[in-house]
Amino acid sequence: MNRMTIGISVLAVAALLSACATPTPTPAPTSTPAPTSPKQAATVSTKLDPCQLITSQEASKLAGASFGAGVESTTSGGGKICTYGSGTSNVFMVDVGQAPDIATAKAYQADFVATLQENLAQLVSGGLVPTDVPNLGDAAIYAQVTLKGPGGPINGAAIGVRKGTIFFGFSDLVLGGPAPTRAAMESQAKTVLGKLP
Repeated sequence: MNRMTIGISVLAVAALLSACATPTPTPAPTSTPAPTSPKQAATVSTKLDPCQLITSQEASKLAGASFGAGVESTTSGGGKICTYGSGTSNVFMVDVGQAPDIATAKAYQADFVATLQENLAQLVSGGLVPTDVPNLGDAAIYAQVTLKGPGGPINGAAIGVRKGTIFFGFSDLVLGGPAPTRAAMESQAKTVLGKLP
């Protein structure tokens, strides 16, 4: 993968999922320029279902919306994405991917941190504020954003987590309303961790 998608709709999710190849997110109300991603090693296809890691009921509760069934897609690297609310003012995405081994997973994480540090000024000036989350999986990052959009304020929140060789993340992008709180995002991430093998 040569570039990592960091549209607002994937925020920090792309951070820990960069190992899965560039996801093609559902168009969101707006996006932030994508920084260049580090070179990545090969990934493995995952059998995990992102629409089961966070169900439509869980996504609806977290986002304060009423989502129907999620639409699943697969990245070229074998990662999977579940999108709720495609084409609406509230888009919720769940991503999951897997590295072939722990060493590679740690290398992806280290590469991402280096890329994030290189692009931090650009991300912050674009409204993205990423922070590490201690004591959540083996590594986790949270990000939030608030931007002015043509139809009103755009608020987003996302979290990305690594557990062993598995990377997962989820994000909510809302036009004209609040995004979920960090506490709510972390709580849902703990629920997802309990569903992983």
